[in-house]
Amino acid sequence: MSQIPLMRGEKNMSQTVDMYSRVILEVGLPGDTWKYCIERQSLADKSEWFRALLTGDMAPPPSDPPPTISLQYVEKRAFDHLLRYIRGDQVHFHSISTARATLDAAHSYLCSELAKMAVDYLIKNLASTNVLSIYHGLTLYSINPADELEQIPSAPPLPGDDAIEIAVGCTRLLNACLNVIDSAADDVLRQEGFEELTIQEIARLARRDELKLGKETILFNALEKWSASECRRHGIEPTPNNKRDALSDEIWYSVRYLLMTDREFIEGPMASGILSSGESAAIVAKILGHNKHQQNAQDSHIIPCRLIATPRNRKSSVVKSKSIMKPGKKECDDNKKNRRKECASQGQRACARVGDLVIRALACVFD
Repeated sequence: MSQIPLMRGEKNMSQTVDMYSRVILEVGLPGDTWKYCIERQSLADKSEWFRALLTGDMAPPPSDPPPTISLQYVEKRAFDHLLRYIRGDQVHFHSISTARATLDAAHSYLCSELAKMAVDYLIKNLASTNVLSIYHGLTLYSINPADELEQIPSAPPLPGDDAIEIAVGCTRLLNACLNVIDSAADDVLRQEGFEELTIQEIARLARRDELKLGKETILFNALEKWSASECRRHGIEPTPNNKRDALSDEIWYSVRYLLMTDREFIEGPMASGILSSGESAAIVAKILGHNKHQQNAQDSHIIPCRLIATPRNRKSSVVKSKSIMKPGKKECDDNKKNRRKECASQGQRACARVGDLVIRALACVFD
């Protein structure tokens, strides 16, 4: 714990400044704090927030030694940057963590210029290895969910509206984070930092069409790890049922199971036990293309959410209809024969795959 004087030449001024006008700010988590002995009015003149804290109705009464005000919710280095900014000193960031914490402090104390400095630094140094630490909690500051916001408004906010200026900057940073996550989804979703996100944050990521996933099993595994961590945060055993309850059906079904192969689904989601046996059977049948018409009628009773089969990060192509000439009698007969042969071969292949599927499913059950 260290005590840092705020005012320049404080030793020379100590004889002229009344001790009753001073206050000590203790900043940081308990056991890891910095203390600032400051003159109340000098800081109150430069910040409305500090004016209310130090000279308002809730301010501590003067005393000798000066009273101590604890600010545990502010990271100590971020607060140091805040004080430097308020008194007009230059602010230099040297790490992502400090810049991100400074953005939190700037948002709390409505310092839009300091927030802009932090946002610019974070965008400049964004990478797949640090994007989750920046993304975490950022949605609280943005104007709208960034995945629903096509672009930041071109018109600048009104001068003096610090809250709007900070929100615009944070939205710009949020969009930059999502772009990095989209482009490196396989790497980002495997990181431990994913387990520390809020349920709203993972829901926003899981439903994004722009995610460049190599396999949908990567997203499912990430959700399974997050749900296990959520169970442990609440002191609950991470059983398949508890992990299923940790996330809504909408989030679990944001995984596009129909883009998996039968083997990927059986060895991943099905083996995890998170999906019910009925859900697994219905999804496997859809993956294999069996009982298509009958299955569609039963899906609503077995599968709680709509299954998505559209690949991510792809635009649907417009198919132009073409006029087809009516075939002659001989061509019709040939087409019928070809269809019979094709159906027979498909039936044989389907039977073989079903048999293989049953064996794999039994193997998973016994395992």
